[in-house]
Amino acid sequence: DSVPLNVKWGKETIKVDFVVDSGVKGLKTELEEQTGVPADRMKLMAKSKGLWKGVLKDDFDLSTIDFAAAIQKSKELNLLLMGSATKLAAPKTKTVFLEDLPPEEIAKVAEPSGLVNLGNTCYLNSVVQCLRAIPQLRKGLAAYTPSQQQSSLMPNNSNA
Repeated sequence: DSVPLNVKWGKETIKVDFVVDSGVKGLKTELEEQTGVPADRMKLMAKSKGLWKGVLKDDFDLSTIDFAAAIQKSKELNLLLMGSATKLAAPKTKTVFLEDLPPEEIAKVAEPSGLVNLGNTCYLNSVVQCLRAIPQLRKGLAAYTPSQQQSSLMPNNSNA
């Protein structure tokens, strides 16, 4: 008496052959083994018609659902699992911030991004860093040459 389920969790889709007699606890235990999400932190929602409405409650009687009719309607039974695993995956590479580097290493960085923080300039700094990531803007600024009229308005101009 097993029912095939597709459980969408983040970017993953997990296929589960669920035994209806094991109840909600059995389903959550099976998903905990496959995802690492603790059963008490799981929220399960039905994405296919004919199952339950809203978040699946722990005391819900799954034997009241006509799974055969639901499979005929939807062809596949899809659930959505929300919850995060207890053990988070470590990053593949350690993030190193510019502020944490010794001065010799900072000097090797060809194009430092952002501004020196002067107290509350971090918001402006984040905008500058976002704009820096746009290749078309960087190319346009690199190719820009001011006109004669604009260069006379510059403060470092020798004509001033």
